[in-house]
Amino acid sequence: MVRTILLVAALLAPLTLWAGAALGDELKPVPAAEAEKRVASTRDLLTDTLWLGTDPYWHSGRWDECVRICKQIIEVDPHFVEAYTAAAWMLWSQEKDAEAIALFNAGIKANPESWEVYHDFGTFYMARHKYDQAAEAFRRATARGAPRVHQHMLPNALERAGRDKEALAEWRALQKRFPDDPVAKFKIERLEARLKASRRQRT
Repeated sequence: MVRTILLVAALLAPLTLWAGAALGDELKPVPAAEAEKRVASTRDLLTDTLWLGTDPYWHSGRWDECVRICKQIIEVDPHFVEAYTAAAWMLWSQEKDAEAIALFNAGIKANPESWEVYHDFGTFYMARHKYDQAAEAFRRATARGAPRVHQHMLPNALERAGRDKEALAEWRALQKRFPDDPVAKFKIERLEARLKASRRQRT
């Protein structure tokens, strides 16, 4: 089915480069901008169709098929970020870490300003208890405009890594960006108390 979709799209794509003329009329080339718009529209339709095609495989537990389709989507549109992150999640959930890491890195290379790829990469490292690597990934996600709730992951990872002073600094920075964040307030108070107790013990 997927190969059929790809074949039909490949056959129809050249037609999008021409103006829609009535049968028997001379076909005239369209301006480059319009041609690019039509190609993009065809590409988007194809990627959406392929993406929808993962659903039955997902619900039947055939994750290898989902990963295969995700990789086809990436070939068609390397900026379809969720194809990287979804496939990587399915891979590392099956203990295929090397393949997942390769997909995360490919997603970052193709979409260097995407906070989503970095965030999901950090989530992978958190699950593997590699908190320093997770913190670095979350730091890059935060720098690229991750939503507030996702920005919590950077100081959380630092705290898990035993880097309490850095975690406190990040919570304070987050509170400065989002003054009404209740989580930041709670975490700051807790870390300040912990660091104060630690200083007392040393003296």
